[in-house]
Amino acid sequence: LNRAGKKSFRGLKIAAAAGGLGVVLSLKRIASQTVNFDKAMHNSLSIMGDVSSTMEKDMVKAARKVGRETQFSATQAAESYFFLASAGMDANNSLKAMPTVAKFAQAGNFDLAQATDLLTDSQSALGLTSKDAAKNLENMTEVGDILVKANTLANASVEQFASALTNKAAAAAKVLGKDTEETTAVLAAFADQGVKGEMAGNALNIVWRDLQTAALKNKDAFKEFGVATYDSNGEMRHTSDIVGDLEKAFEGMSDKQKKAALTQMGFADRSQSFILTLLGTSEKIKEYDTGLRDAAG
Repeated sequence: LNRAGKKSFRGLKIAAAAGGLGVVLSLKRIASQTVNFDKAMHNSLSIMGDVSSTMEKDMVKAARKVGRETQFSATQAAESYFFLASAGMDANNSLKAMPTVAKFAQAGNFDLAQATDLLTDSQSALGLTSKDAAKNLENMTEVGDILVKANTLANASVEQFASALTNKAAAAAKVLGKDTEETTAVLAAFADQGVKGEMAGNALNIVWRDLQTAALKNKDAFKEFGVATYDSNGEMRHTSDIVGDLEKAFEGMSDKQKKAALTQMGFADRSQSFILTLLGTSEKIKEYDTGLRDAAG
């Protein structure tokens, strides 16, 4: 070979060597990913008790599918089974729930571990956890849809809404028979006023609690101001309707007169503050409630 030919030949050898190295690195990367995936599946399955080989294959298939269809890897999906099992779900419930958790995590822009905690804790706090896998998935999907929709409607993040629910708001809603949409709608109204996260959950709990206590202890004052906490069946009215009554009662009043009226109705200082925060939001609460009932997917 002449000098040019030798130079070209050396270039080919270098390119071939580089290509070979690239193939080796790719194979090593694939092997490493496989080992990590297998390890994650083993760790998750180890805390689920006796899992059949068929169920295991289905779980592997579902994790790999999530790896293809979301921003998360198959290994991360396999790890999410561990978080779901830690939340009390069996293999079947975890299999059904994992894709939903992955979509929720992607929509909320946080990792799978945090997504699992936020979604399962909110669902549990609302009393919507079910041993029936299909029903549990339906409830989980509904909660996830509502939280993400609330994030798009109001000035708070998915995490802040979930934190509010798990800090007393959901427990209060469960006792009163309030659904997730109404509860989240009021939290959204609070968020627009700068009351978010755990503070909002505590605020809603106080408002609902004191609306009931004050109404029972000060019936004449509530009647005088035209505010009704309960309907004719003794059930608590929608929060937007109660806030609407208060808005009408206090229309044209000075701050001093509002303070006096709330005191006459039996509200303590702390609940007065949160009630005043909600004044003027009754229509917005209705709007949010309607929007959240359309949340899907």
